[in-house]
Amino acid sequence: MCGITGVFAKTDNGRKYFSMLPAALAKLGQRGPDFAGTAEGNRFCFGHARLSIIDVSDASNQPFNSADKRYTMVFNGEIFNFREIRTNLEQRGVVFQTSGDTEVVLQAFIHFGTECFAKFNGFFAIAVFDALENKLILARDRYGIKPLLYFADDSALVFASEMKAIMRFGLPKELDETSVYEYFRLTYIPEPYTVFSNIHKLEPAHFAIISTDNFELSSYYHISNRSFDGSYSQACEHLRELLSDSVKLRLISDVPLGSFLSGGIDSSVVSALAAQHNPGIHAYSIGFPDTPYYDESEFAAEVARMHGLQHTIIPVSEKDFAEAIPGVLEYLDEPFADSSAIAVNVLSSFVKKHVTVALSGDGADEIFGGYRKHRALAMINEASAIKRFALSTASIVPDIFGRGSVLSDKLRQARRLGLLARTTPHDRYLFLAAFHSEKEISQLLENGNSADFSRLENQLLLNRPDEMNDVLRNDVKLVLAGDMLRKVDLMSMAASLEVRSPFLDFRVIDFAFSLQSKHKFDGLATKKILTDTFRSMLPERILNRPKHGFEVPVAKWMNSILLKQMKELWFDDSFVRRQGIFNSAAMRRLLNEVENGKAMRRQSLLWSVIVFQNWWINNMGE
Repeated sequence: MCGITGVFAKTDNGRKYFSMLPAALAKLGQRGPDFAGTAEGNRFCFGHARLSIIDVSDASNQPFNSADKRYTMVFNGEIFNFREIRTNLEQRGVVFQTSGDTEVVLQAFIHFGTECFAKFNGFFAIAVFDALENKLILARDRYGIKPLLYFADDSALVFASEMKAIMRFGLPKELDETSVYEYFRLTYIPEPYTVFSNIHKLEPAHFAIISTDNFELSSYYHISNRSFDGSYSQACEHLRELLSDSVKLRLISDVPLGSFLSGGIDSSVVSALAAQHNPGIHAYSIGFPDTPYYDESEFAAEVARMHGLQHTIIPVSEKDFAEAIPGVLEYLDEPFADSSAIAVNVLSSFVKKHVTVALSGDGADEIFGGYRKHRALAMINEASAIKRFALSTASIVPDIFGRGSVLSDKLRQARRLGLLARTTPHDRYLFLAAFHSEKEISQLLENGNSADFSRLENQLLLNRPDEMNDVLRNDVKLVLAGDMLRKVDLMSMAASLEVRSPFLDFRVIDFAFSLQSKHKFDGLATKKILTDTFRSMLPERILNRPKHGFEVPVAKWMNSILLKQMKELWFDDSFVRRQGIFNSAAMRRLLNEVENGKAMRRQSLLWSVIVFQNWWINNMGE
């Protein structure tokens, strides 16, 4: 994995950005600490920061050129089926000079054109400059595992792996008010938008062909609509084979490799399969000795013993987390308030001391239906009108409960279920997707009453709220790309650690969506087929354990340094007025709740505000 950046000068004036490339590349150093290279032509300049994983020799350093110098490429990611593609190309007469996947990617593009992207099984962000046709080609993997941002005007197109890099080109900062609203509702900004209206993310499963007078955006992949016509037992067997092969492919590495092991079903399945292909593989877990409700390390240890994994539990105290918060805040170059990013950061920083690559269970919840919201939605969809009315009475539970204990979380869930029962079918998905209500954010933001979710609604499938596979497709597009994968990429790359998820193999995802909803949901049970398929490989108490989300109790961990920053910087009344984003009275109320120890129920909103304010001060010149 690496970091990439570059410029395509459509006109002579666009070359003004060339001199800024070194500064942009320097901002990607943590993504690729092993080598940094640049290449420049009359109309382009590229930069690449390398994290060496496969073929660690200098021969695979980038930017990478074709033998005739027509094509220059920078590539971030891994192509796990590169050996298969290499064999195909060799049969066509290609003679390779390196042993890794970088040269395979470029040769595949030369021989297959943009059709090559659909042949790749892996994750990637790619830029290729064609000197003969004077064109730039950008491409991104199917699900948005690797980021790619771009800015375009009449003179040039500029791209980079991260916002902090692309902003080094001196681009105008045009705040997108809709993105700000969506951020505070969701805790992240949905793809393909960013916090700036003039900077975009290349959409997952898309490629762009840019010439001096044209920008052509095309999709090369859609989740399959085919239906699996075998029996349930055959479906289980096929899933077992697919996922096992996906894990095997993702064990390819020329550097040390391990596995994340949380104690939940997803990472346990991945770690168990990895142990079959690579006996004694090392697994890493976080323990929360100060917060037993979140501590799953005993379940992880049970899986490790069952499969002979070398296992390390990293005990993380509340003090450790509190001390990690400033570093996480400084690394975020765009508002992103999924507080579990702190845990991923702490875990990645520790694991990087031992390995360079880690397997994870990311993606299983979105394709097999593993979130509690899926269970709630299935329950409401199947309920009669009378039962929905009965469930709606739970909405009277006071809005004072958060995560942190079993009882508090149950009461919080009951209230949300009651509110869900009162929601129209069309609005149910976004009600569950949002962390903060429309009313709450309208009161918080100065212009909150003029914003809504209409931009987001136009991107999603909302007309069949009772079709759970549509719900999961929305999750892949919205939650997986915008939240989960962004979190893992940001926090693992901050530690120069590559994370691979076997559940994100396109064969696994296409198969998952070929299944009927009943194979994923059975009454109150979620991820039915995943659980049934790997039941024999996992301890029984893991299979039957309810899933609970993770939310950093930032209000509880608010140390004196953070509280001082809140009062003197983030919540300062004169700053808030100059900023013009927030309702100053609402900000004062939130600060008073923190100072009086009453902010536990609103810690998600509190964290969202802290992240945004810290980002604003670091990036908007305050």
